[in-house]
Amino acid sequence: MGVKTAVQLFSPPVTAALQYLKDQAGHTCDLEFANVGPTVESCRSLRKWFALMDVSNTVQYLHTNDPDSRHFTDPDDERLTWLETAFLNYISSLKAESLTEIYLIKETEHALVLTTTSNVLCIRFLLNDRAFKFVITRKFSSDPIESLLGFLRRSAGCNDALDMRSVVCGLEKMLKTGTVSSSMYSKVNASTTFFSATSITCNQVHIPSTGSGFFPEAAERGLLEHCTSPVQRLADPEVASVALMGGYLVRVVHEKWNCQTCFELVEKPKGDAPVDGLIKHQDRGGLKYPTSELVAVIMGIKKFVEAMLPHRRTITKPLDESVKRAVRVLMNIPVLVCEIQRGRAQGGFPGTFV
Repeated sequence: MGVKTAVQLFSPPVTAALQYLKDQAGHTCDLEFANVGPTVESCRSLRKWFALMDVSNTVQYLHTNDPDSRHFTDPDDERLTWLETAFLNYISSLKAESLTEIYLIKETEHALVLTTTSNVLCIRFLLNDRAFKFVITRKFSSDPIESLLGFLRRSAGCNDALDMRSVVCGLEKMLKTGTVSSSMYSKVNASTTFFSATSITCNQVHIPSTGSGFFPEAAERGLLEHCTSPVQRLADPEVASVALMGGYLVRVVHEKWNCQTCFELVEKPKGDAPVDGLIKHQDRGGLKYPTSELVAVIMGIKKFVEAMLPHRRTITKPLDESVKRAVRVLMNIPVLVCEIQRGRAQGGFPGTFV
């Protein structure tokens, strides 16, 4: 697994999704998700480790609002203590409690322990003995060396640990011939790409031919009914993900409209409602919380698009026509009616969400 893939795997959105599934286990999610607590803890620990090992400048933590990304200025920094005690103890306990088949491979465990210990010692040495004002850890990365060794392993046609003779032979081979051979048992990508002569087929939904002015009335009717229905849907993962997206739409409202009344229509204070779970579990102070009415509107737009898509080939300019019809419906939705903006830009505020 590449470093970029690993960082994405342990990222806050993934951890927030797992934590949300755990919170809603037995309610709107499968009961088995109640047992993902250790996985969430592991993701958070490894994500913090990646953040501490990738401090790149002195302002990164300000832009991300993440204290873990701050440069190191104190040899007694609590993050260093966490690395050499809590994190290493977690790795040890994980090894003791896990089966060999599902635990880290020996090389990965050794690399984690060695990198953590050496980086902590280097940071303290530079701050104490060399009087550095601050230390950033990205320059400690051994990725360029590992990239070269990985290339040498591919050149040798294996994925084993290399001795000095294999390294010298690999360098000579690379310089003289440029020939690269990949072992079928290695973890590297093949040097050739397979192209299939058979195209992928999919089932086509047959839509009766209609006039160029056709547009499915069920889409508009469903949008209006969904947005005005007094029945609230349970906060399942779909609704929670829509609420997360709604938070970004609230930010768009703040950027495009200078109206406090508009803000109050779509934004609510931070809360602990189940629908806000995905936002709360990854919020470091910069995310927005949409109102339940706005979430219902976005869900309605989603259903509107789903009803329109099967008929898109029979609609002239389907995107423009869909936006025009959706805005026409949303202009009559109370949650999006701002008396101050109504006279200034008719339909402009509802159009922000389409």
